Amino acid sequence: MRVTIFILGFLSIFLLGKIGMTADFPQKPIRMIIPWGAGGGNDVTYRAAVQPAFEKILGQRTIVENIGAGSTKVGTIELMKAKPDGYTLGFTSTESWIGYYYSKTFDTKVWEQLTPIASVTSQPYGYIEVRAESPFKTWADLVKAAKENPGKLTCGAAGSGGMHELIVNDITKAAGIKVKYVPFAGSGGSKTALLGGHVDFRIGFPSDGIPLIRAGQSRGLAVSADKRMEDMPDVPTFKELGVGEVITVTRSIWGPPKLPSDLVDTITKMVEKATKEPEFIKATQNLLEPVHYRSPRDFAVYLQNYDKEYGPKLTEMYK
Repeated sequence: MRVTIFILGFLSIFLLGKIGMTADFPQKPIRMIIPWGAGGGNDVTYRAAVQPAFEKILGQRTIVENIGAGSTKVGTIELMKAKPDGYTLGFTSTESWIGYYYSKTFDTKVWEQLTPIASVTSQPYGYIEVRAESPFKTWADLVKAAKENPGKLTCGAAGSGGMHELIVNDITKAAGIKVKYVPFAGSGGSKTALLGGHVDFRIGFPSDGIPLIRAGQSRGLAVSADKRMEDMPDVPTFKELGVGEVITVTRSIWGPPKLPSDLVDTITKMVEKATKEPEFIKATQNLLEPVHYRSPRDFAVYLQNYDKEYGPKLTEMYK
């Protein structure tokens, strides 16, 4: 009897301590790793939309650390090495999940080792843009120039592999042209290169390009969406042009491997609350990046399906 009472007492203390740990979380600022350079789509979305709402719910600051080297590899590895205590998280998008297919650094599917917390937004993955001074007024203009100058036109994009390059390969193959793919540490770099006239066009996200259109600095030629977007009604879809398919990018929050389930549950609930904050919803609307919350379980299913759909294509591309 005494042994039983002792064991029950010990378990009660342990469970109370565990509950207290998560109930008091967080007790200090959280380090948020963004495996992309500053100024890119992930960085802008986090700082403008996620950070204010998330910090409001957390009651603590999140300290952003941009680690944009190696097409998300360096930042992702940094998250993988982090202590699983909830005080180091990562904010990233689709590219980080598929590094296994094009990176010599990853020898496993890292998203199967990291801990998914939740997805927060999604938007079309694929937006072709030229600077305002470009002679290319339409996609047809660009295709014509590319055929007349095989392999000479340059396309800037974030990352030296993955979905951006896959999309470029798909649309150029469908159009019967060849261009030179120029990778950058993030979409911020490709944006600077485009505006500086260092690349002929770039592929990125609508949310990243709309501010440039509004400022009269760029022009959209095509977008990967189900239908023309309200904020760019003159930009045809890939489907209209017959050059590609509808692909979406999902931005999400992750934890390091072996993050305890109680902490996952606590952080997930905080993220879900943050996505319901009016300022978060308004910010995502301004970014043309609708709220798309998924729980860890639903997010894991989404990842598995995404991997099944695009894994074979990427394998073929990088074999």
